[in-house]
Amino acid sequence: MPKLSQTSPAHTVSAKEGSLHSLKQFFSCNILLILGSMFWWGSHYLLLWNTGVASADSLVDGYDGRFLLTVGGTVIALGAAGIFSSRKPGCEISDHRLPFFLFAVLSVVALGMLAAPLVSHAYLPLGECGAVLSGIGNSFALIMYGELHARVDLRCMPLVCAVEIVAGVVLFFAFMLFPAHFALLFSAAFVVASACCWFVFSRKPLGHGRAAGTAQVDIGLRTLLLLAVLTGLGYGLVRTFAFGNPNTSAMVIGLISECIGTLCSALLLAVVFIFQRRLSLFDICLLFVVPLVATGLLLVALRSPLAIVPAAINQGGFACFFVLMWYFAATLSSADDFRTLTRDISFLFLVSQLGQLIGALTPPHLSHELVTSLVYLILIASMLLLYWRSKRSPADRKDAGTAVSAHRKTEASCASSQNHWGEIYDFSPREMEIVLLLAERTPYRQIAEKLFISENTVKTHVRNIYKKAGVTSRESLLEALDTSRKKGEETFS
Repeated sequence: MPKLSQTSPAHTVSAKEGSLHSLKQFFSCNILLILGSMFWWGSHYLLLWNTGVASADSLVDGYDGRFLLTVGGTVIALGAAGIFSSRKPGCEISDHRLPFFLFAVLSVVALGMLAAPLVSHAYLPLGECGAVLSGIGNSFALIMYGELHARVDLRCMPLVCAVEIVAGVVLFFAFMLFPAHFALLFSAAFVVASACCWFVFSRKPLGHGRAAGTAQVDIGLRTLLLLAVLTGLGYGLVRTFAFGNPNTSAMVIGLISECIGTLCSALLLAVVFIFQRRLSLFDICLLFVVPLVATGLLLVALRSPLAIVPAAINQGGFACFFVLMWYFAATLSSADDFRTLTRDISFLFLVSQLGQLIGALTPPHLSHELVTSLVYLILIASMLLLYWRSKRSPADRKDAGTAVSAHRKTEASCASSQNHWGEIYDFSPREMEIVLLLAERTPYRQIAEKLFISENTVKTHVRNIYKKAGVTSRESLLEALDTSRKKGEETFS
């Protein structure tokens, strides 16, 4: 016992040093991804919080026309991406070159169109067209951002996103010292730099492959979609109507509140990174998102004398959940080889953008009293219902842990059971190799690298394996293999 107490501090120090070293190595290995994301966030903020552009593109008092048209373009593009990815599971747009090119070209052209009203005081419809193109280009960025970050260790994803968000805010403040049209030029340069960094990173090998996050999975996609539309609705209401008419002073207040809220969200993401081993996905939403969004909406409904306070609180919760949607989508899809990643990202951000659009279009005389209070009640009631259901259904909370345990048991018995599986399902030697790798939770790309074949060939073999085993997914295959192994052991005994 004395020896153990003497050595444990040293072990603690070495563990901390090892964690810091792993974190530094992670950042150095993924520097292109981080730089590209920093540039994208900076460009996003330069456009989102540019008071000059917002003033030039306002349609009527109380409505930010640029914001509405941008969200509308994003909704259209994300809807198309969601339908396409649902019909082609496993297809990621970051695997192709064209989306990077479209993202850069559409965004740069859109920024040029948005700058036109600032240069010419005459009415030009270019600003409206630029806003729509900006939304379409931004939809490519939303999907690629999630896909590329899902290629790294998901445990570090919240911290990496927090760093990128803060860096984007710093870039925004640095370039807002220049006139509005120069800020848009810098934004265009950031977009090109972001597309280049992301493209180069996407062509790098996966290395150790994708790893699932450490947070427990106790909610599904439907629950996250509900949260996404509610938080988006709250953000749309607060952003458009909390400050009255879009005059310069109100826009400055909105700018400050959104900056504060965004920085708060980065702090929340860092806390999620630290405590994710002790939290589930539901716990993260309940602790870090719902209270802030609901409190911000309540303060708006009560007509808080300081508009900056409720807006900053609401923005903190919304921005935190906005970023966590990428983490949630990657964590949920990791159980199925990330085949549903693009679909989950597309639909999560689609319903979030729809919520923003509905909130922004709500008539002013309804927004403060009726709608905001109603959204507040819906948020609280929804969270209480979800919490009650999670307590009433402990089996559902343990689904993820049970699946992991079953997979581990299957992995341990694969080597001794491969001949038995080959006889039952008539697997070829190559298919048997792939079956063993599938049981080890190896992604398709790593299987292709290990066996020196293309990823399309791997997918063809997997389809044949599923057909012979009479299953349609990896989980079903593992269950069938485990069942056949147990029957074989009973017969042998």
